[in-house]
Parts: sequence; C-alpha cells; structure tokens
Amino acid sequence: MEAHTEVVRTLNALLTTELRAINQYFLDTKLAGHWGFEHLAERFREASFQEMRDAESLMDRILLLGGLPNLQRMEPFAVGETVREQFDAAIELEAKAAGQLHEAIRSVEAQGDEGTATLLRSMLVEEEEQLDWLTSQVELMDRLGEANYLTQQVRG
Repeated sequence: MEAHTEVVRTLNALLTTELRAINQYFLDTKLAGHWGFEHLAERFREASFQEMRDAESLMDRILLLGGLPNLQRMEPFAVGETVREQFDAAIELEAKAAGQLHEAIRSVEAQGDEGTATLLRSMLVEEEEQLDWLTSQVELMDRLGEANYLTQQVRG
C-alpha cells in the first residue's frame, strides 16, 4: 500500500505514547514487586505487555502503509514513588492515550482509511478499560484506606 503521510504521522505519534506506556508500566511492575505488592506487579506487567502488543500493531500498520515506524522519538514518563503516584501517573497517561486515539480515529476517517480506524477503535476500547480499572483502584484505595488496599495487593 502507498503511505498516506498524515496517517503515518498520526500512527507514529500514537506509537510514541505506547513506547512511553511500555516503559512506565514496566518500571511500575518492578517497583511494585520490589515493594512486595505481587498482585499489583502482575497487573502492571500485563499492562506493559498489552502496550507492547499495541505498539506492535501500530508498527505493523505503519509498515503496511509504506511508512517507517519511528522508535527513536521517546517521551519522558512519570515515576511513581508510591502506589498512589503510580496510579495517578497511569491515569494521566491512559487519559492522554484515549484522547489521542479519539483524535486519530477522526483524522484517519477523514483521510478515508477505514482499516486504520478499525484498528484504532479496538485500541481505544482497551485504553478505556485500563483507565476504568485504574480509576476504580484509586476509588478503592480512598474507600478502604491505603494500608487496607495495599494489604490486598501483597498476594499474587
């Protein structure tokens, strides 16, 4: 397929966000595990892997369109020094990703690229589900108290 410059640029912007998410969640995984919160570490690890799968899908689509995936552009990511800070940073990241995906879907639809729009819609659903889970965890932490919430995260 012939590359449509604007679609490839849009996909590369999304790829940059996914690369940030991979790194942020991977560090969250390691920190949560180091702190003894094995259940939470597993959840962050799966989130990192999901972001990797999304990055791979974006790369595959860029290549299919005749573009070149840009893995050199990296955004700094937030380091949560507590579980609450990790959740807050993840919520910010997922909200940004969801907003980008909404914009990207409108953009690629305007370009007539329904295949890319379909891919992005499925990614949007995953981002919204992750955002919902994160906000639910913060609500639980607020309702139960941080110590009680974290006690539940120790078991794997």
